[in-house]
Amino acid sequence: MPVSDANAFALLRTFGTLEFALKRIPGFTGVGSYRSAKANWRAVDEAVDALPASEFLDRMSAPTRDKLLGGARHRPMVQVVDVIQGQNLTRFDLLPLHASDARAVIEATRRVRNNLFHGGKEDPLEAPYPGDDDEWAVAAREVAELLLDLLDRQMLRP
Repeated sequence: MPVSDANAFALLRTFGTLEFALKRIPGFTGVGSYRSAKANWRAVDEAVDALPASEFLDRMSAPTRDKLLGGARHRPMVQVVDVIQGQNLTRFDLLPLHASDARAVIEATRRVRNNLFHGGKEDPLEAPYPGDDDEWAVAAREVAELLLDLLDRQMLRP
């Protein structure tokens, strides 16, 4: 995911702060391999879905809502694995986002973070939607900042 350095750093820093804050709340803490702490995104999805629109969806800017919820609701793409003749081959696939707007926003935000953090998984020379990756990063950062605000105000609870 070719994103400018400034937007990449800002998103990763904000997302790191968000995941740290989530892991401090027992209901938002999951257990990874070797008992490592991780954010429980299923609990976050459920909590966000339970919020009134006025506390979450309506607080997003129009460009962020349009970016994350507009179109066919299957972007950002996800890198998937196909096993062909015993070999793992990766490719990008358009997978549908959740039917709930609130959950779809969280899912799209996490896809942006994952695509960026795990190695910029989209080849800029093969990008089917050139030039809009910075917009995705800006939208994802806005959502992460909104989630941090909800946690600070104790509005987002497991």
